[in-house]
Amino acid sequence: MIKKITYKQRISYATPIICLIIYLTIGYIFDIWSPTWVVFFAIPIVPLMLDSDDLRIFYPIMIFAAYLAIGFSIGAWHPAWILFLTIPVFYILVPKKCFKKRYRIE
Repeated sequence: MIKKITYKQRISYATPIICLIIYLTIGYIFDIWSPTWVVFFAIPIVPLMLDSDDLRIFYPIMIFAAYLAIGFSIGAWHPAWILFLTIPVFYILVPKKCFKKRYRIE
């Protein structure tokens, strides 16, 4: 019996290759190798985002990724920590129903 692969699975399976392409492209074109490894965080995050019903849980992950990107790229670790203060503000201002998936396509 042939199992049908959903679009979510296809995206999840392609994520490591896409991350590798992004990493190599940025590395060769801009000669920025060390901070670019952060793109590999997308490998475990993308399947979680595709299967999650509440997308608000990914805001702290995006803030952490932005913090790492700012810190590694321009070395502004100290002022970038202020980004973490936006996490509680985000959860206070954005209701849960705004980021609920309304329907699922399989």
